[in-house]
Amino acid sequence: MSNEGINTEELTKKRTPSELLNWVNWKRERIASTDEGERTLILHKGLAKQFEEEVYPLALFGSRKYGNNDKILMQPTIGKGYDAVVIDLGGKPASESYVEITQSHEGENDYLRRLVLGHHGFVFGHSRAIKKGIRKNRRVSIPPQVVSPSEVARDELKRIVDAARRKEAKDYPPNTSLIIVFEDDWFFRQAVDDTRLDSFVKANVLKLDLRFSTLYLIGWHSVFREFNLAWTT
Repeated sequence: MSNEGINTEELTKKRTPSELLNWVNWKRERIASTDEGERTLILHKGLAKQFEEEVYPLALFGSRKYGNNDKILMQPTIGKGYDAVVIDLGGKPASESYVEITQSHEGENDYLRRLVLGHHGFVFGHSRAIKKGIRKNRRVSIPPQVVSPSEVARDELKRIVDAARRKEAKDYPPNTSLIIVFEDDWFFRQAVDDTRLDSFVKANVLKLDLRFSTLYLIGWHSVFREFNLAWTT
């Protein structure tokens, strides 16, 4: 029998980066072991929304930033002005920093794509969603569509800027970092290497009024980029 539930206590537990990633991978596998659980994850129902949109990206960030450093503790939060606390036990005294997490996504199309995935078990990742009707009479289809890596990269880069703009001119506690998690699949990586991504971010994102100490771009697959914003209050 699978452990489908996610409760607040386990969601907000302090863990080292490796512990957090191992727990997230285990929990995702356990939840997805039933059809109902898998659908809960895909549609981000209840605490699965925070689990998928904040805790999972936090685990990827921790793994790529800190590796197996057991002097770092990471704690997702609920109802705070930020999404997680990072505690560094390596210094004297120990220090705390904060993390705000947002996603590059397609807006309503992101939900429609997950809806089709939940119903059919597969979905074309870069085709346009077609919606007809509303509510109970709504019908969604995502037919196959030929796309090029350059088209995929163009759209994803725009979504990264849009994600940053959603956090523009908003105040956060000092020493808060912003994580933007995005889709860095094969198509994207064929068109955008680290050098091009860095140049794009410097030209289009760093000029925004982002009131954070550091910006991180975290790809769902492998990309990890760090930018110092040097914002002080």
